[in-house]
Amino acid sequence: MRLGKLIEEWTRRARARRLRERAVRYTENSWPVAPLAVPQEAGSAPELVGEVVRTGAEAQVVWGENGWDIALIAQHFEVMELPPEFGALLNHQLKQSCPTAMAPARRHWLFFLEAGSVAAERIAMVGGVLHRDWVPAPGTRLESTGRIRWLVQPYQTRWQPLRRQDPIDTVLGSFSDWCQRTAITGSGSP
Repeated sequence: MRLGKLIEEWTRRARARRLRERAVRYTENSWPVAPLAVPQEAGSAPELVGEVVRTGAEAQVVWGENGWDIALIAQHFEVMELPPEFGALLNHQLKQSCPTAMAPARRHWLFFLEAGSVAAERIAMVGGVLHRDWVPAPGTRLESTGRIRWLVQPYQTRWQPLRRQDPIDTVLGSFSDWCQRTAITGSGSP
């Protein structure tokens, strides 16, 4: 019986250490986080249980010995959640250019995009959701999703969300930039 308690305590501490290390890594790369409580009762939703954490030192304190899960705060990005028929196709197109996670139980895909990249209505039309507040960080296990996992980790994109650049965005953006320069300098040359 005593051995079982020791193993349980060791497992709890190891989990708390892993969560603390992940929270510190997110914050050190300018991805704010918050402690997340994930209830074990069926039908209960996860909820934030603390303030937004922006530094590694704060994360060390908040996740000191606590085994809180991690919420990624969508401050510099939005998270586009798509059903499998659209998520798999988009993931194939984006390859390694966008931090991407998957919630396996529902097979929903999570794409981390620069804020303002896509209209929420457009995502809703295909059965998706645009998260602008927070999402459970990959590694979190929810009853509704299973363990969320990274497919393209943020370090693979230098911790940058996808900046959408369609050909139309590129052409019209270049024209818009030229118009602004012309207005500022009074010069007609690009």
